[in-house]
Amino acid sequence: MSACANNKNNTPQKPIDGIYKTTYPCADCGGIEASLTIHKNQTYLYKTLYIDGKGTNHTYKGKYQIKDSILTIEANKTPIHFLIGNNIMTLLDANLKVNKDVFASYYQLKKQKPFHYEGNYATYFTSDDEYKQTLAISKQQANHYKVQFSASSVKNRANCRFTGVGEIKRDTLWVNIANEKDKKVWMYIAPSHDNLGVEVFTAKFNERFKMMFYCGGGSSLAGKYIKNSITAKNVGIIQQSNTIEDVIYTLPPNQISKKVGKGEFKDDVYDDYEICNRNNKHLLTITPKETGKANQKINRIVVNSPFFKTAKGINCKSTYQDIKNAYTINKIEPTREHIVLIVDEINANFSIPKNKLKKGWWNKKTKTVNANKIPLKTQVDSFIIWWNKSL
Repeated sequence: MSACANNKNNTPQKPIDGIYKTTYPCADCGGIEASLTIHKNQTYLYKTLYIDGKGTNHTYKGKYQIKDSILTIEANKTPIHFLIGNNIMTLLDANLKVNKDVFASYYQLKKQKPFHYEGNYATYFTSDDEYKQTLAISKQQANHYKVQFSASSVKNRANCRFTGVGEIKRDTLWVNIANEKDKKVWMYIAPSHDNLGVEVFTAKFNERFKMMFYCGGGSSLAGKYIKNSITAKNVGIIQQSNTIEDVIYTLPPNQISKKVGKGEFKDDVYDDYEICNRNNKHLLTITPKETGKANQKINRIVVNSPFFKTAKGINCKSTYQDIKNAYTINKIEPTREHIVLIVDEINANFSIPKNKLKKGWWNKKTKTVNANKIPLKTQVDSFIIWWNKSL
């Protein structure tokens, strides 16, 4: 196959090289992760991975053709066609038609933007008691980053420890894990398919054992790590400057869905965008200030999973005592069914149901909440980060 780059009618108006990703719908599995890499030398790399428990995957490469804004590649000698759009490659059917059903957006492979590596990551968990591995990435200079791996102790012994420096090449961190003078074994840290974090791996099969060298009990540095830190300006990969559209563009379509959200009062109606991981576990909910306007900045983030936590260990299952010990509670305000703990340091609100409070929690004289009537061990039932409230 050869590219028709000499025919100006078949040449895109702007460069199309880059990585394009989506997750196709699948009738008998959780989805098909697809990535298409277009190189400047008119070659392609097309990968598919079935979310089916078996990790069934296929890789195809070769030279592409372009004709009438349609890019064509081959998979097992079968042509696959994509309509070239603005930073989007849309998979076409055998008749070169665009899918227009409810899954239309699933067939749009979106060009990937540079990944922001700095931050704290962990392998996914639902409880602090579970085994987990963590990764911290911090920028050193230019394109160099310090990487630090750690893990839960196993039988009271430290497990998985490694510290090194990696260099960004083609939006991937290259880290030498050889631990031998004048030898190089490259460990790669690249954005995960859903961009919620990173995937750690080696290119050569036999080199995977080197990632086990720094661990015990058969563990390995390899795996998928999700960015999970909460600060006043970010929750995981989501930043205060992001719009709803930014997040929709970043994630595969099967991992973000729009729902109608409701508050405590009848007229409290919101556009809630629920974010899940690749295994459909609900992580976060983001909401704009006004309904019907996805181009707005994010107004609030509801933290739905205890996987996300602040630097002081606070998550959506923390107790009043946990929060009180970690932060200054600036205000305590009542709503219809809850009291709300307001922590300005991290732009957070924590809600506790009124029926969990001790008798006499409301001081009628001062019209304030008596903090000493809040049971210390009471768990919050919501954790919300508020951004852009005044916009």
